[in-house]
Amino acid sequence: MSSYTIVHDALPEADWFQNLSEQLLDADISRLSDDSPEPVLEIASYDRPDIILLRDGVPVLVVEKTGHVPTGKNPLQRVARLVKAAETGVPGVFFVPYAAKKHGENASKTNLNHRAIQALRRIERINETPMLIPPWPTDDDYELVHDGSEDRLIGRFVDQFLRADCDPDVPAAGEIRTQSEQGAERILSEYAPYKNPPKSVTIQPTESAVAQYDGLIGDGSFRTGREETVVCDFKFRTRRTDPYIGSQFAYDYLYCRTGPTVRDRNRNLVLNMPRIDRETWFEYHPYKPGNKTSLWYGCADALVLSDDTLTDFEQFRQDDDGRLDRYR
Repeated sequence: MSSYTIVHDALPEADWFQNLSEQLLDADISRLSDDSPEPVLEIASYDRPDIILLRDGVPVLVVEKTGHVPTGKNPLQRVARLVKAAETGVPGVFFVPYAAKKHGENASKTNLNHRAIQALRRIERINETPMLIPPWPTDDDYELVHDGSEDRLIGRFVDQFLRADCDPDVPAAGEIRTQSEQGAERILSEYAPYKNPPKSVTIQPTESAVAQYDGLIGDGSFRTGREETVVCDFKFRTRRTDPYIGSQFAYDYLYCRTGPTVRDRNRNLVLNMPRIDRETWFEYHPYKPGNKTSLWYGCADALVLSDDTLTDFEQFRQDDDGRLDRYR
């Protein structure tokens, strides 16, 4: 009989996930930390997912859950928490509302950023690993449902998944894909610009990017031989991680990636941060394993600052004992 362990980033998510299937009622509960098994640490090396399910010590499923208003870059920051799962061949689930009510003075319905759906579809296809996006139901006023019925579909999937020897190709997965496709089509029908990159992302000839940004040379992973370069403009002035640090992974898979590693690109990925200089950058964004800011050096080919361009990232790497415990 299989033994399950629910590795969590926060206990409420572990309790929620355990109650999705009676087959998990006897599962061990373990907090994600530096003492977690090596396969767990590998999955969490980009970002900490809410749930990593182990069967007999082996990761079999990664789950990310959010009830936040799904607009802008906010859902994109969650992509990094599922990318590493796919790249290691572990199926992922992103439980998220496709529409929700934004409260405040200008309260209104907001749609899920369609690019998050597109990115996860690309991640699934490139890594040949299922990425499911079940919608969190809402009522007629687009308020999130919290009466337990919201978990029925994802609960059916988890239960069928476990009964099928952890095979993700189960009937509930088909239901999820159908609802996901319907939700995605509705979102696009209401906001067609999602078909294109956002205004903060441009795709330009590499020759033009090299001419525009000093220091973009064939160093590190940046390749002048790639015909095009994707430039993401981030306008923050001080320390920032989410949502930008996760969205770069979404933009990578959407517009650059052709294979399962960062070397497999047909376009360069450049992050342009014109409001922050080199000294401030390294003060707030050190390349320390175990620190979330290290993700700035884990995806892009180049970082363009107001007074410098960084390409060969390994020269900036600092030693650190912890892999996860300072990851906040």
